[in-house]
Amino acid sequence: MNHTPAEGLPRTSNQEYDPQIAHTIWELERRVRRGRTSDATRRVLLAAHIDQMRMVEERLGVAPTGLTFARLQNRVAPGVLILPGEGEDCEHLRPLAEALYRRGFNVLASSLAYRALGDQRPYYWQTCLDEAENRYDMLNHFASRLSIVGFGLAAALALHIASRKRVHAIVALYPTLEARVGLSERLRGLMRRAFPRWITTPPGWDTQRRMAADEARDKARKLSVPIFAVAEDRFDGAAGRAARSARKLETHRLAEVELIPRGRNTVQADLPDATLEHIVAFLRRR
Repeated sequence: MNHTPAEGLPRTSNQEYDPQIAHTIWELERRVRRGRTSDATRRVLLAAHIDQMRMVEERLGVAPTGLTFARLQNRVAPGVLILPGEGEDCEHLRPLAEALYRRGFNVLASSLAYRALGDQRPYYWQTCLDEAENRYDMLNHFASRLSIVGFGLAAALALHIASRKRVHAIVALYPTLEARVGLSERLRGLMRRAFPRWITTPPGWDTQRRMAADEARDKARKLSVPIFAVAEDRFDGAAGRAARSARKLETHRLAEVELIPRGRNTVQADLPDATLEHIVAFLRRR
């Protein structure tokens, strides 16, 4: 198999669930659990997972350019899971994925439930964590070790995953490790604590984001996983909050922080060449 699995494949059905692909995944998963499976079998299993995921994403209305995709070697190799930030899909991740693929990594890029799909939002931030762990499990079939590159809130989710699964390294790009909550959401929080029996709806997304970020900061202090954090050297707005989040990771004994000069990048996934090389060297360390 020399082609990239699950990329550019035509879809003729609006069916959300393909029984044939599901059966293929079940059969291959059973073989892998038994052990002694070839690299080709593991590659086919990952491709089947991605095919199924792209079908679901199409059903949800994700644009073709934003669908989950993979760039895979012909053999098991170090893997990198790339997760975009809030309101983003995979469209802008291809240059980064291609750069890592050319340097010998197996790469999977996939967005999560917080991507922009109309006004839909997940009720709980743990929904996004569950999805991220599912992507981890998929790529882990075809990776000798696995690192995670997370943008924004996905960087916080990467810290959560590392506290539960074996992660070789984390690259936190413009991380969200602090989050603001608006006045209306703060008032709802006060009402929820004062009248817990009356208000049964879960906290809004601003509060969910803050809970995910707060817990991620706490877990980061206990992790023994190397972390490379990148942010723009600013003090204002969302970029300033990302820079403060990156600086907070400097207290981690295995963390490295790189601040990009202000105005050097127009798209978050468009990293300076020097920064990209630093990331690759970081991920290659054993």
